Amino acid sequence: MHISPKAMVVRRPRAGSLWSGLLAGVSPVAFVRAFWQRREVLSTFARIEFSSRYHGAQLGVLWSLVSPLATLAVYTFVFSVVFKPSWAGGGDGGVAGYALILFAGLSAFEVFAVSLNRAPRLLSENVNFIKKVLFPLEILPVGVILAAVLESLVSLVLVALGVLVTTGRLPATALFAPLAYLPLGMLTLGMCWLLAPVGVFLKDLGNIVGVAVQLLFFATPILYPLSAVPEPYRSLLALNPLHPVVDHLRRTIIYGQMPDWSALGLVTLVSAGVMLAGYTFFINIKRLFADAV
Repeated sequence: MHISPKAMVVRRPRAGSLWSGLLAGVSPVAFVRAFWQRREVLSTFARIEFSSRYHGAQLGVLWSLVSPLATLAVYTFVFSVVFKPSWAGGGDGGVAGYALILFAGLSAFEVFAVSLNRAPRLLSENVNFIKKVLFPLEILPVGVILAAVLESLVSLVLVALGVLVTTGRLPATALFAPLAYLPLGMLTLGMCWLLAPVGVFLKDLGNIVGVAVQLLFFATPILYPLSAVPEPYRSLLALNPLHPVVDHLRRTIIYGQMPDWSALGLVTLVSAGVMLAGYTFFINIKRLFADAV
């Protein structure tokens, strides 16, 4: 695909105080305009990022379907033969329903985990864009997240099919399920914009993030319901911004319940704030990348 030179140009920050730069960075209008102007190169990079995950594989992008299918099959076997779990509100699917509950949570968390684990080394892996080409570096995390979301949506379709097979119906509330990707994408993007520049200067950040993501996985009600957590800790885990996202997917696809609009709205606002803060930080520090890589 041809990419116009305008899409590749990075406008140098105007001379002025750091405070004025911060104000420009958090402007939602300027934020949307910046990415709309570079939509062509963004879509190209997202497509390259997605296809590169399966480059050289015999099945190619079909692995994006085979891998979650195999994962779902393993979960179903483990939780129907090895374990005998129970999950309050798990619907009529029995142990297979538990596997779907678990798989729905994992499909959302993987977007966050894969993107954050990639963020600290993302700029170091794209040195040519930093030193040789006038490239809008802020789109690099966006491409990574879009590819992760696409894979997650494939898994979510499998969850919906699993619900249809095990219960004989798919609730109409499943139409609201994709709304979870709005706060999930904004939160993940903001964190990637914060971590990617730090990873240029702190080479150990990748290891730190890997441990932190693993801890966050167990702090997110994926393997267990929040109701199973003792009361003193329940309110603390409820502050995890990934919890409303996971809960939304389960409510709408598996339980057939309407979204918790207040929780979804609150996490969306918080995620938007994290995203704008991360974008502001990235834009104001990216002028230092060329000397650090």
